[in-house]
Amino acid sequence: MLSEQTKAIIKSTAPVLQKHGKDITARMYQIAFSQRPEYKRYFENTWMKHPLDGGPQPARLAEAVCAYALNIDNLDALKGPLEHIAHKHTNTRVIAEQYPVIGACLLQAIRDVLGDAATSEVMTAWGEAYNFLADVLIKREKEIYREEDAQMIAAARK
Repeated sequence: MLSEQTKAIIKSTAPVLQKHGKDITARMYQIAFSQRPEYKRYFENTWMKHPLDGGPQPARLAEAVCAYALNIDNLDALKGPLEHIAHKHTNTRVIAEQYPVIGACLLQAIRDVLGDAATSEVMTAWGEAYNFLADVLIKREKEIYREEDAQMIAAARK
């Protein structure tokens, strides 16, 4: 669980995310793809088909990050969007080991875009919040993978 202090810090960053979110997420993708060019394949059939600016994908992710910040104390409000994201991830075969890499890229992007406003307190809170949400998604994605495996086994037995 996230502490009340972490939740308060994350909620307090929502206005900044609304203003700079797309810059942060575009920078995150830039960092991720420079460090891990093979990750581009996960976006071949997504909103990120545009090689120069990523198309609408950075804006969509920015909206999701902002929604998370606004609802950090009420994740039930994000149940539908999180389910959608989990299914998108399993459709592109995202695995749990990729989350720390993307998390590090996101945190670096926050530092890069926000500069001095990215205090150690803000960065610590976002690190905790990212890891918490990553755990939620990883658990759901593992369930989806198990469900898919069970369906394939059942279909093979017919």
